[in-house]
Amino acid sequence: MTVLDDISLGRYALVFPGAGSHLPAMARRLCRSFGSAAEVLERARKATGLDLVRLCREGTPAELAPPEISHPAVVATALAAAAALREHTGTRWSPPALVGGHSLGHFAALVEAGALGFDEALRLVARRARLMAEEARRRPALMASVSGPGPGRVADWCAACPAALGVVVPACFNGPAQTVVSGDTAAVRWVTGRAAREQDVRARELTAGVASHSPLMDPVQRAMATALSSVPLAEPSVPVLLNGDGRAALGTGELREDLLRQLSVPVRWNDAMRTVVEAGITTVVDTGPNQVLARAALLHPEPVAVALNFMRPLEKAVPLP
Repeated sequence: MTVLDDISLGRYALVFPGAGSHLPAMARRLCRSFGSAAEVLERARKATGLDLVRLCREGTPAELAPPEISHPAVVATALAAAAALREHTGTRWSPPALVGGHSLGHFAALVEAGALGFDEALRLVARRARLMAEEARRRPALMASVSGPGPGRVADWCAACPAALGVVVPACFNGPAQTVVSGDTAAVRWVTGRAAREQDVRARELTAGVASHSPLMDPVQRAMATALSSVPLAEPSVPVLLNGDGRAALGTGELREDLLRQLSVPVRWNDAMRTVVEAGITTVVDTGPNQVLARAALLHPEPVAVALNFMRPLEKAVPLP
């Protein structure tokens, strides 16, 4: 069986990345080859008022660094990649068995599943990013990836951080031995410094620019609560992986609760990948520009991971006969 076979038969999971996965000119190749990708960016531009057509095709690292730019740009680019996949495969395309989005990517997953309107999602993402950026300017924040130890050990380091340095918590459980921590800059750097003293442990700071999934985001969660609770959700066309516990859900009540809690609970992506594997799905298609979720899928022995929009053209990632 090839990747194209799995896509044709609907035996794949389509996943959307979170904050920090942006790259310069991340949608340029997609838009050169696929008119549908360019159309998605134009629609995102109109929904947000941001020049996402140019930023996603030509944006520099400095231009994309602010969360209020990078967050909508990542969502728009990932949805453009999903549209390009449909255009590329044509009549061979079938809907995925599951969709999922890591943190910020959850908005894109809900759009792809037909549960949330495109324009509404982009506007919510832009508003959420502005609030997060404002909070980060008020209180310097950081996220870092720690690879090697199990999540319990990383949680112990977070708990041992001196209170005077601020707050640091496990924010994303991305794999059996890959955890992202989030919080005040000094506290996160204390944890990464502690991790660096261990053998076979790698710690690196991320470019998210905010402290997602930590108590530092509580003010943003409160500010977004009204808008999120009133946003119309439809029943999704395919099950959606939940950030809070990794299960797949079809009910709008569960999807709404997950959307509301998203900023205040850890992302259990490792559990989401277990759900994919237990469903018998062996192909994970990553729509993001930086193969973050493809790499996370490969932390499990079963999946074949396909990155649609990284170092090679989509046409080579999913070759046609």
